[in-house]
Amino acid sequence: MLKKIKEAVPGFDGPRKTALESIRLFCVGCMGGSFALVPECPSVNCVFHAYRTGVIEVGASRRFLKVIKSYCADCAPGGDVGGCTAGKNFLDLTPCSIWPYRRGVSPYYSAKAREQRRARAISLFGIATQEADFLPRIDGSAASGTCGHLAGWCGAL
Repeated sequence: MLKKIKEAVPGFDGPRKTALESIRLFCVGCMGGSFALVPECPSVNCVFHAYRTGVIEVGASRRFLKVIKSYCADCAPGGDVGGCTAGKNFLDLTPCSIWPYRRGVSPYYSAKAREQRRARAISLFGIATQEADFLPRIDGSAASGTCGHLAGWCGAL
């Protein structure tokens, strides 16, 4: 039996992926299609550098959609991300993998679902998720700098 593939966003010719998977695919395309070269990417000033391997590096923001939106605003002609046409196949070029997230929101959740998720996060954690990046971790370590392990456990300290 064939596995049913979830449809991506209307107007997008690529596969449906999460925001982090989309960033990873974008980095693979940037490195000429080589998965092996992505971890060695020399572009440390790229906004996607901390997400290039598909794993969030220590100290990196977890706000993928804001990161993608800022990149797309710089890339799109005149900053008009709504008018971007990079989501379609063109000649031999594949569609831009981050195109579905160019507006800074997930196209796979409705506005009502986003608000319900936000309200749930506030009820569970007592804060809005926007502020969560700047709070200390559960173990008390800072969000950036240390790994949070006991001294000497992983060699970080």
